[in-house]
Amino acid sequence: MNLYYTTTVGYDSPQPNSDRSLGGYKSSTKVVNDDFGNLFDELSVMTMKNNRDEYRAIILRNDYDTPVAQVKVNVIIPEDAICSYKMAIGVLNGKNKYNQKFMENVETVFGKPFHAKFVEMTADTILEIGRLNPGDEVGLWVCRHVDIEAARHQFNDVCEPDPKDPTGRIYRPITYPTTESVDIAISWI
Repeated sequence: MNLYYTTTVGYDSPQPNSDRSLGGYKSSTKVVNDDFGNLFDELSVMTMKNNRDEYRAIILRNDYDTPVAQVKVNVIIPEDAICSYKMAIGVLNGKNKYNQKFMENVETVFGKPFHAKFVEMTADTILEIGRLNPGDEVGLWVCRHVDIEAARHQFNDVCEPDPKDPTGRIYRPITYPTTESVDIAISWI
């Protein structure tokens, strides 16, 4: 089982930019495991200013020689996360003249896919895919929603009074996590 980015160029074409994985065909580029920024970019002032959900599409492919059953996807999000996530199954219902399947695609990272039915991913939410035969592929849409108030709080509150200073004029920096690691876990039997 492998995850691949998507591309609109053509089936198995490389996708060097994860931020352009917006549906279409399966690319030849695998989603790298545990790599910073492998699906979404860091939060920036521009992200907070835009205050819009972002979408990415990836393909789950059964690269084994045997079928797998009870394929399930869940998301592991830290309790203090600034972002929340939704996911949807993207059916590969389009075919080109070479009989290569593709899924719906959007123009920008802010474009919400029309045919996807998103589910809020919490600790208890499981996205059930079912059975995948060898070579079968299914599209997955991932939506990132930024809690703007929490993000602004961390951006604006950079220091606090130092409790060791009796005058109350000395401040110390407030440290926040510099990365937010979210795991997409896929299980099967």
